[in-house]
Amino acid sequence: MRIDGLSLPLARSLLAALPKAVPSFALIEGETRPAQPMTAAPTCSMTSVQMLVTLAAAQDGVERRRRVAREASRGLDALDRLHDEMLAGAPSIERLREIAHWAQSAEAPEDPALAKIFREIDLRVRVELAKYDVEI
Repeated sequence: MRIDGLSLPLARSLLAALPKAVPSFALIEGETRPAQPMTAAPTCSMTSVQMLVTLAAAQDGVERRRRVAREASRGLDALDRLHDEMLAGAPSIERLREIAHWAQSAEAPEDPALAKIFREIDLRVRVELAKYDVEI
């Protein structure tokens, strides 16, 4: 797999980090002269380095989406527990505080699709809190 599109400064710094080939010297008839220098396979090494750099850059986006998903899941779980308590009678103060805390601390993601889902969860939380006159 070949990954292209690295900027020139990044490519240069990655190439500089590769191990250098050290020429070996051979003794021929009393003279020292460099033998064939060992060369690294730049295509293979560069491709591996490019792949690692690309994966590391992509990890930030993946981790951000996971964090948003965990936060949204936490809100949905709190709503489910509130619903269960409402079916059994009246919800506990602890549950209302948990949901209010989620609504105050949750930040909408930058991704438009995720932001839309997040807004829907937040709206549902605010409606449930309004039923019990809990202000955020």
